This record gives sequence, structure tokens and C-alpha cells, in this order.
Amino acid sequence: MPLRYFIKNAGLINAAGTEAIDFLNRMSTNDLRKFGADEFRKTVLTTDKGRIVDLINVLNTKEGVIILTSGDFQDKVITHLEKYIIMDDVSLKKSDKNYVMITVFTEDPAKTAKDLFETEIKKGRVCFINNEDFLFTDEFRVMTLNIVCSSENLGKYKSILKDIKEIDSDEYDYFRIESGIPEGKNELNENINPVECGLERYISFKKGCYIGQEVIARLDSQSKIPKQMVKLTPEGQVFCEDKIYDDQNSECGFISSIAEMNNKFLSLGFIRSTNLDFERQYFTENKNGKIKLNILKIN
Repeated sequence: MPLRYFIKNAGLINAAGTEAIDFLNRMSTNDLRKFGADEFRKTVLTTDKGRIVDLINVLNTKEGVIILTSGDFQDKVITHLEKYIIMDDVSLKKSDKNYVMITVFTEDPAKTAKDLFETEIKKGRVCFINNEDFLFTDEFRVMTLNIVCSSENLGKYKSILKDIKEIDSDEYDYFRIESGIPEGKNELNENINPVECGLERYISFKKGCYIGQEVIARLDSQSKIPKQMVKLTPEGQVFCEDKIYDDQNSECGFISSIAEMNNKFLSLGFIRSTNLDFERQYFTENKNGKIKLNILKIN
């Protein structure tokens, strides 16, 4: 696969205080204990009902703890977390600068980092380029090298990436949906819990209590996931929030993300587990009429 990259907004929050990591461990799904300097971990912030607030990256740097949020979710994340700060030695501050994340799609992130920046980068670790810009790799669904930089430094990195194709938002959405990657307001919201959209790898079922833990643990122990994210290939144009119906005309889900490329439509959606059968027929109805939906498992 040829190298490609996409640029999107990134939210950056500085978490100060001696109890910042412990606090975030109690607020989110992943285990943030035994968290070394210059390491990062993905974790999910959830409501007390086990629904998603955001999928965040927590960076434990020598200078302090950084929370990397979805694009414009900083205020939402700060508002959510500050509700639970009582006696904890932790304070949250949104970065004064605007940040972007350049995601380079590559089959070998470490090699790409070496080629572009002449630096060694290891899985699960953060590599600072300067005082404010940094690199990390990711392997959720696809392999990526991620460059997080202030907007004022973006031109410098675009120059470094001049021989790599930049894809636009339509291309990115198609690739993201094709890869089964939940994102932003479409899938990471308070109508969805983490196990419904494939975020189990970022949930620790052993670490103990966190906000929403009881609900998520019960879903896991009883194997009763209310709905599941699936990939859809509609035979016509569909829209976000279109309802999904099964072959008995029962409403059983909704479409959450859409993309089109070369007259081919692709979507992500959620179908109730009790109605989900990959051998059944599904459809939606909108201003374009009744449209057949072919559903596919997300690997």
C-alpha cells in the first residue's frame, strides 16, 4: 500500500498535578497503572451509564500528562472530567494553541518515522520532535504514524511529507469506514458504549472501578451487547441517522457514517444484536426510496 496522509484537528489538554494519572485511571476504561514516562495509552471516557464521552490518548511525558482528544472534544472532555475532581491534586487546561494530527497510513510506522525524521520510535511510546510537537504510532484497525503539531508548524511537516500523497476528507472517510474505524460524533457519542463499536482492546476488566465500569462489566459478563457496529454497502445513496429495517420490516438500527467514491457507497451503522444475522436482508428508506443494505462483519 502506498503511503498516504490525512490532516485533522486534534484537541490537546494539559493535566497537571501529582494525581493526574491516578485520576484518569479512575475515570476511564483502560489500565493506566504502571505507566512509564514517554508512554501513551488509548482509553475511553464513559458516562455513569457506560456510554462514550470520547476515545482519548493519554501521554505520560516527563513534562506532564497530555490528553489528546477527538478534534473539537476538548471542552466536552474537560467538562466531563471536572465533575469528578473533588479533593484530587489534578487540574485541566486546554492548550492555548491549536493543534492538528497528521496521520500517515503505513505498513511499517517505525520505518516511516526513521525515514522521515531520522528517529527511532517504539510501540506504545511518544517521541518528541521539539518542545510541542510529537510522534506516536497506532495500530487500531490500520497501522499509522501520527504527527501531532501546532497549526503554526503544519507547513514544516507538509514539506517533509512532500513525496507522500495527502488525501482529502472524502477519501479519508471512505478508507476509515472501509477499515471499520469509529470516529468523532458519528460513533463516539453517548448513544454508544465501547463494546458496541469494537473498543474492547482499550477496556481493562481487571483493574477495578471507573466511571461506567459496572454497566460495561455486566455487558461483558452476560454477553449481552445491545447493538453492534457493522459495515454496510448500500445500493443507493443513504444518509447519517437513516433507520435500518430487517426483512420483517422491524426497525433495528441506524446508519452512523457515510462515504462515496467512484459511485460506490459505504457506511457504518449499528444493528440490535437480537436482529443481527449476516444472512438476512436489511434496508433503509429515505427521500431516494427504499434502499437495500448489504451488511459485512468488521474484522
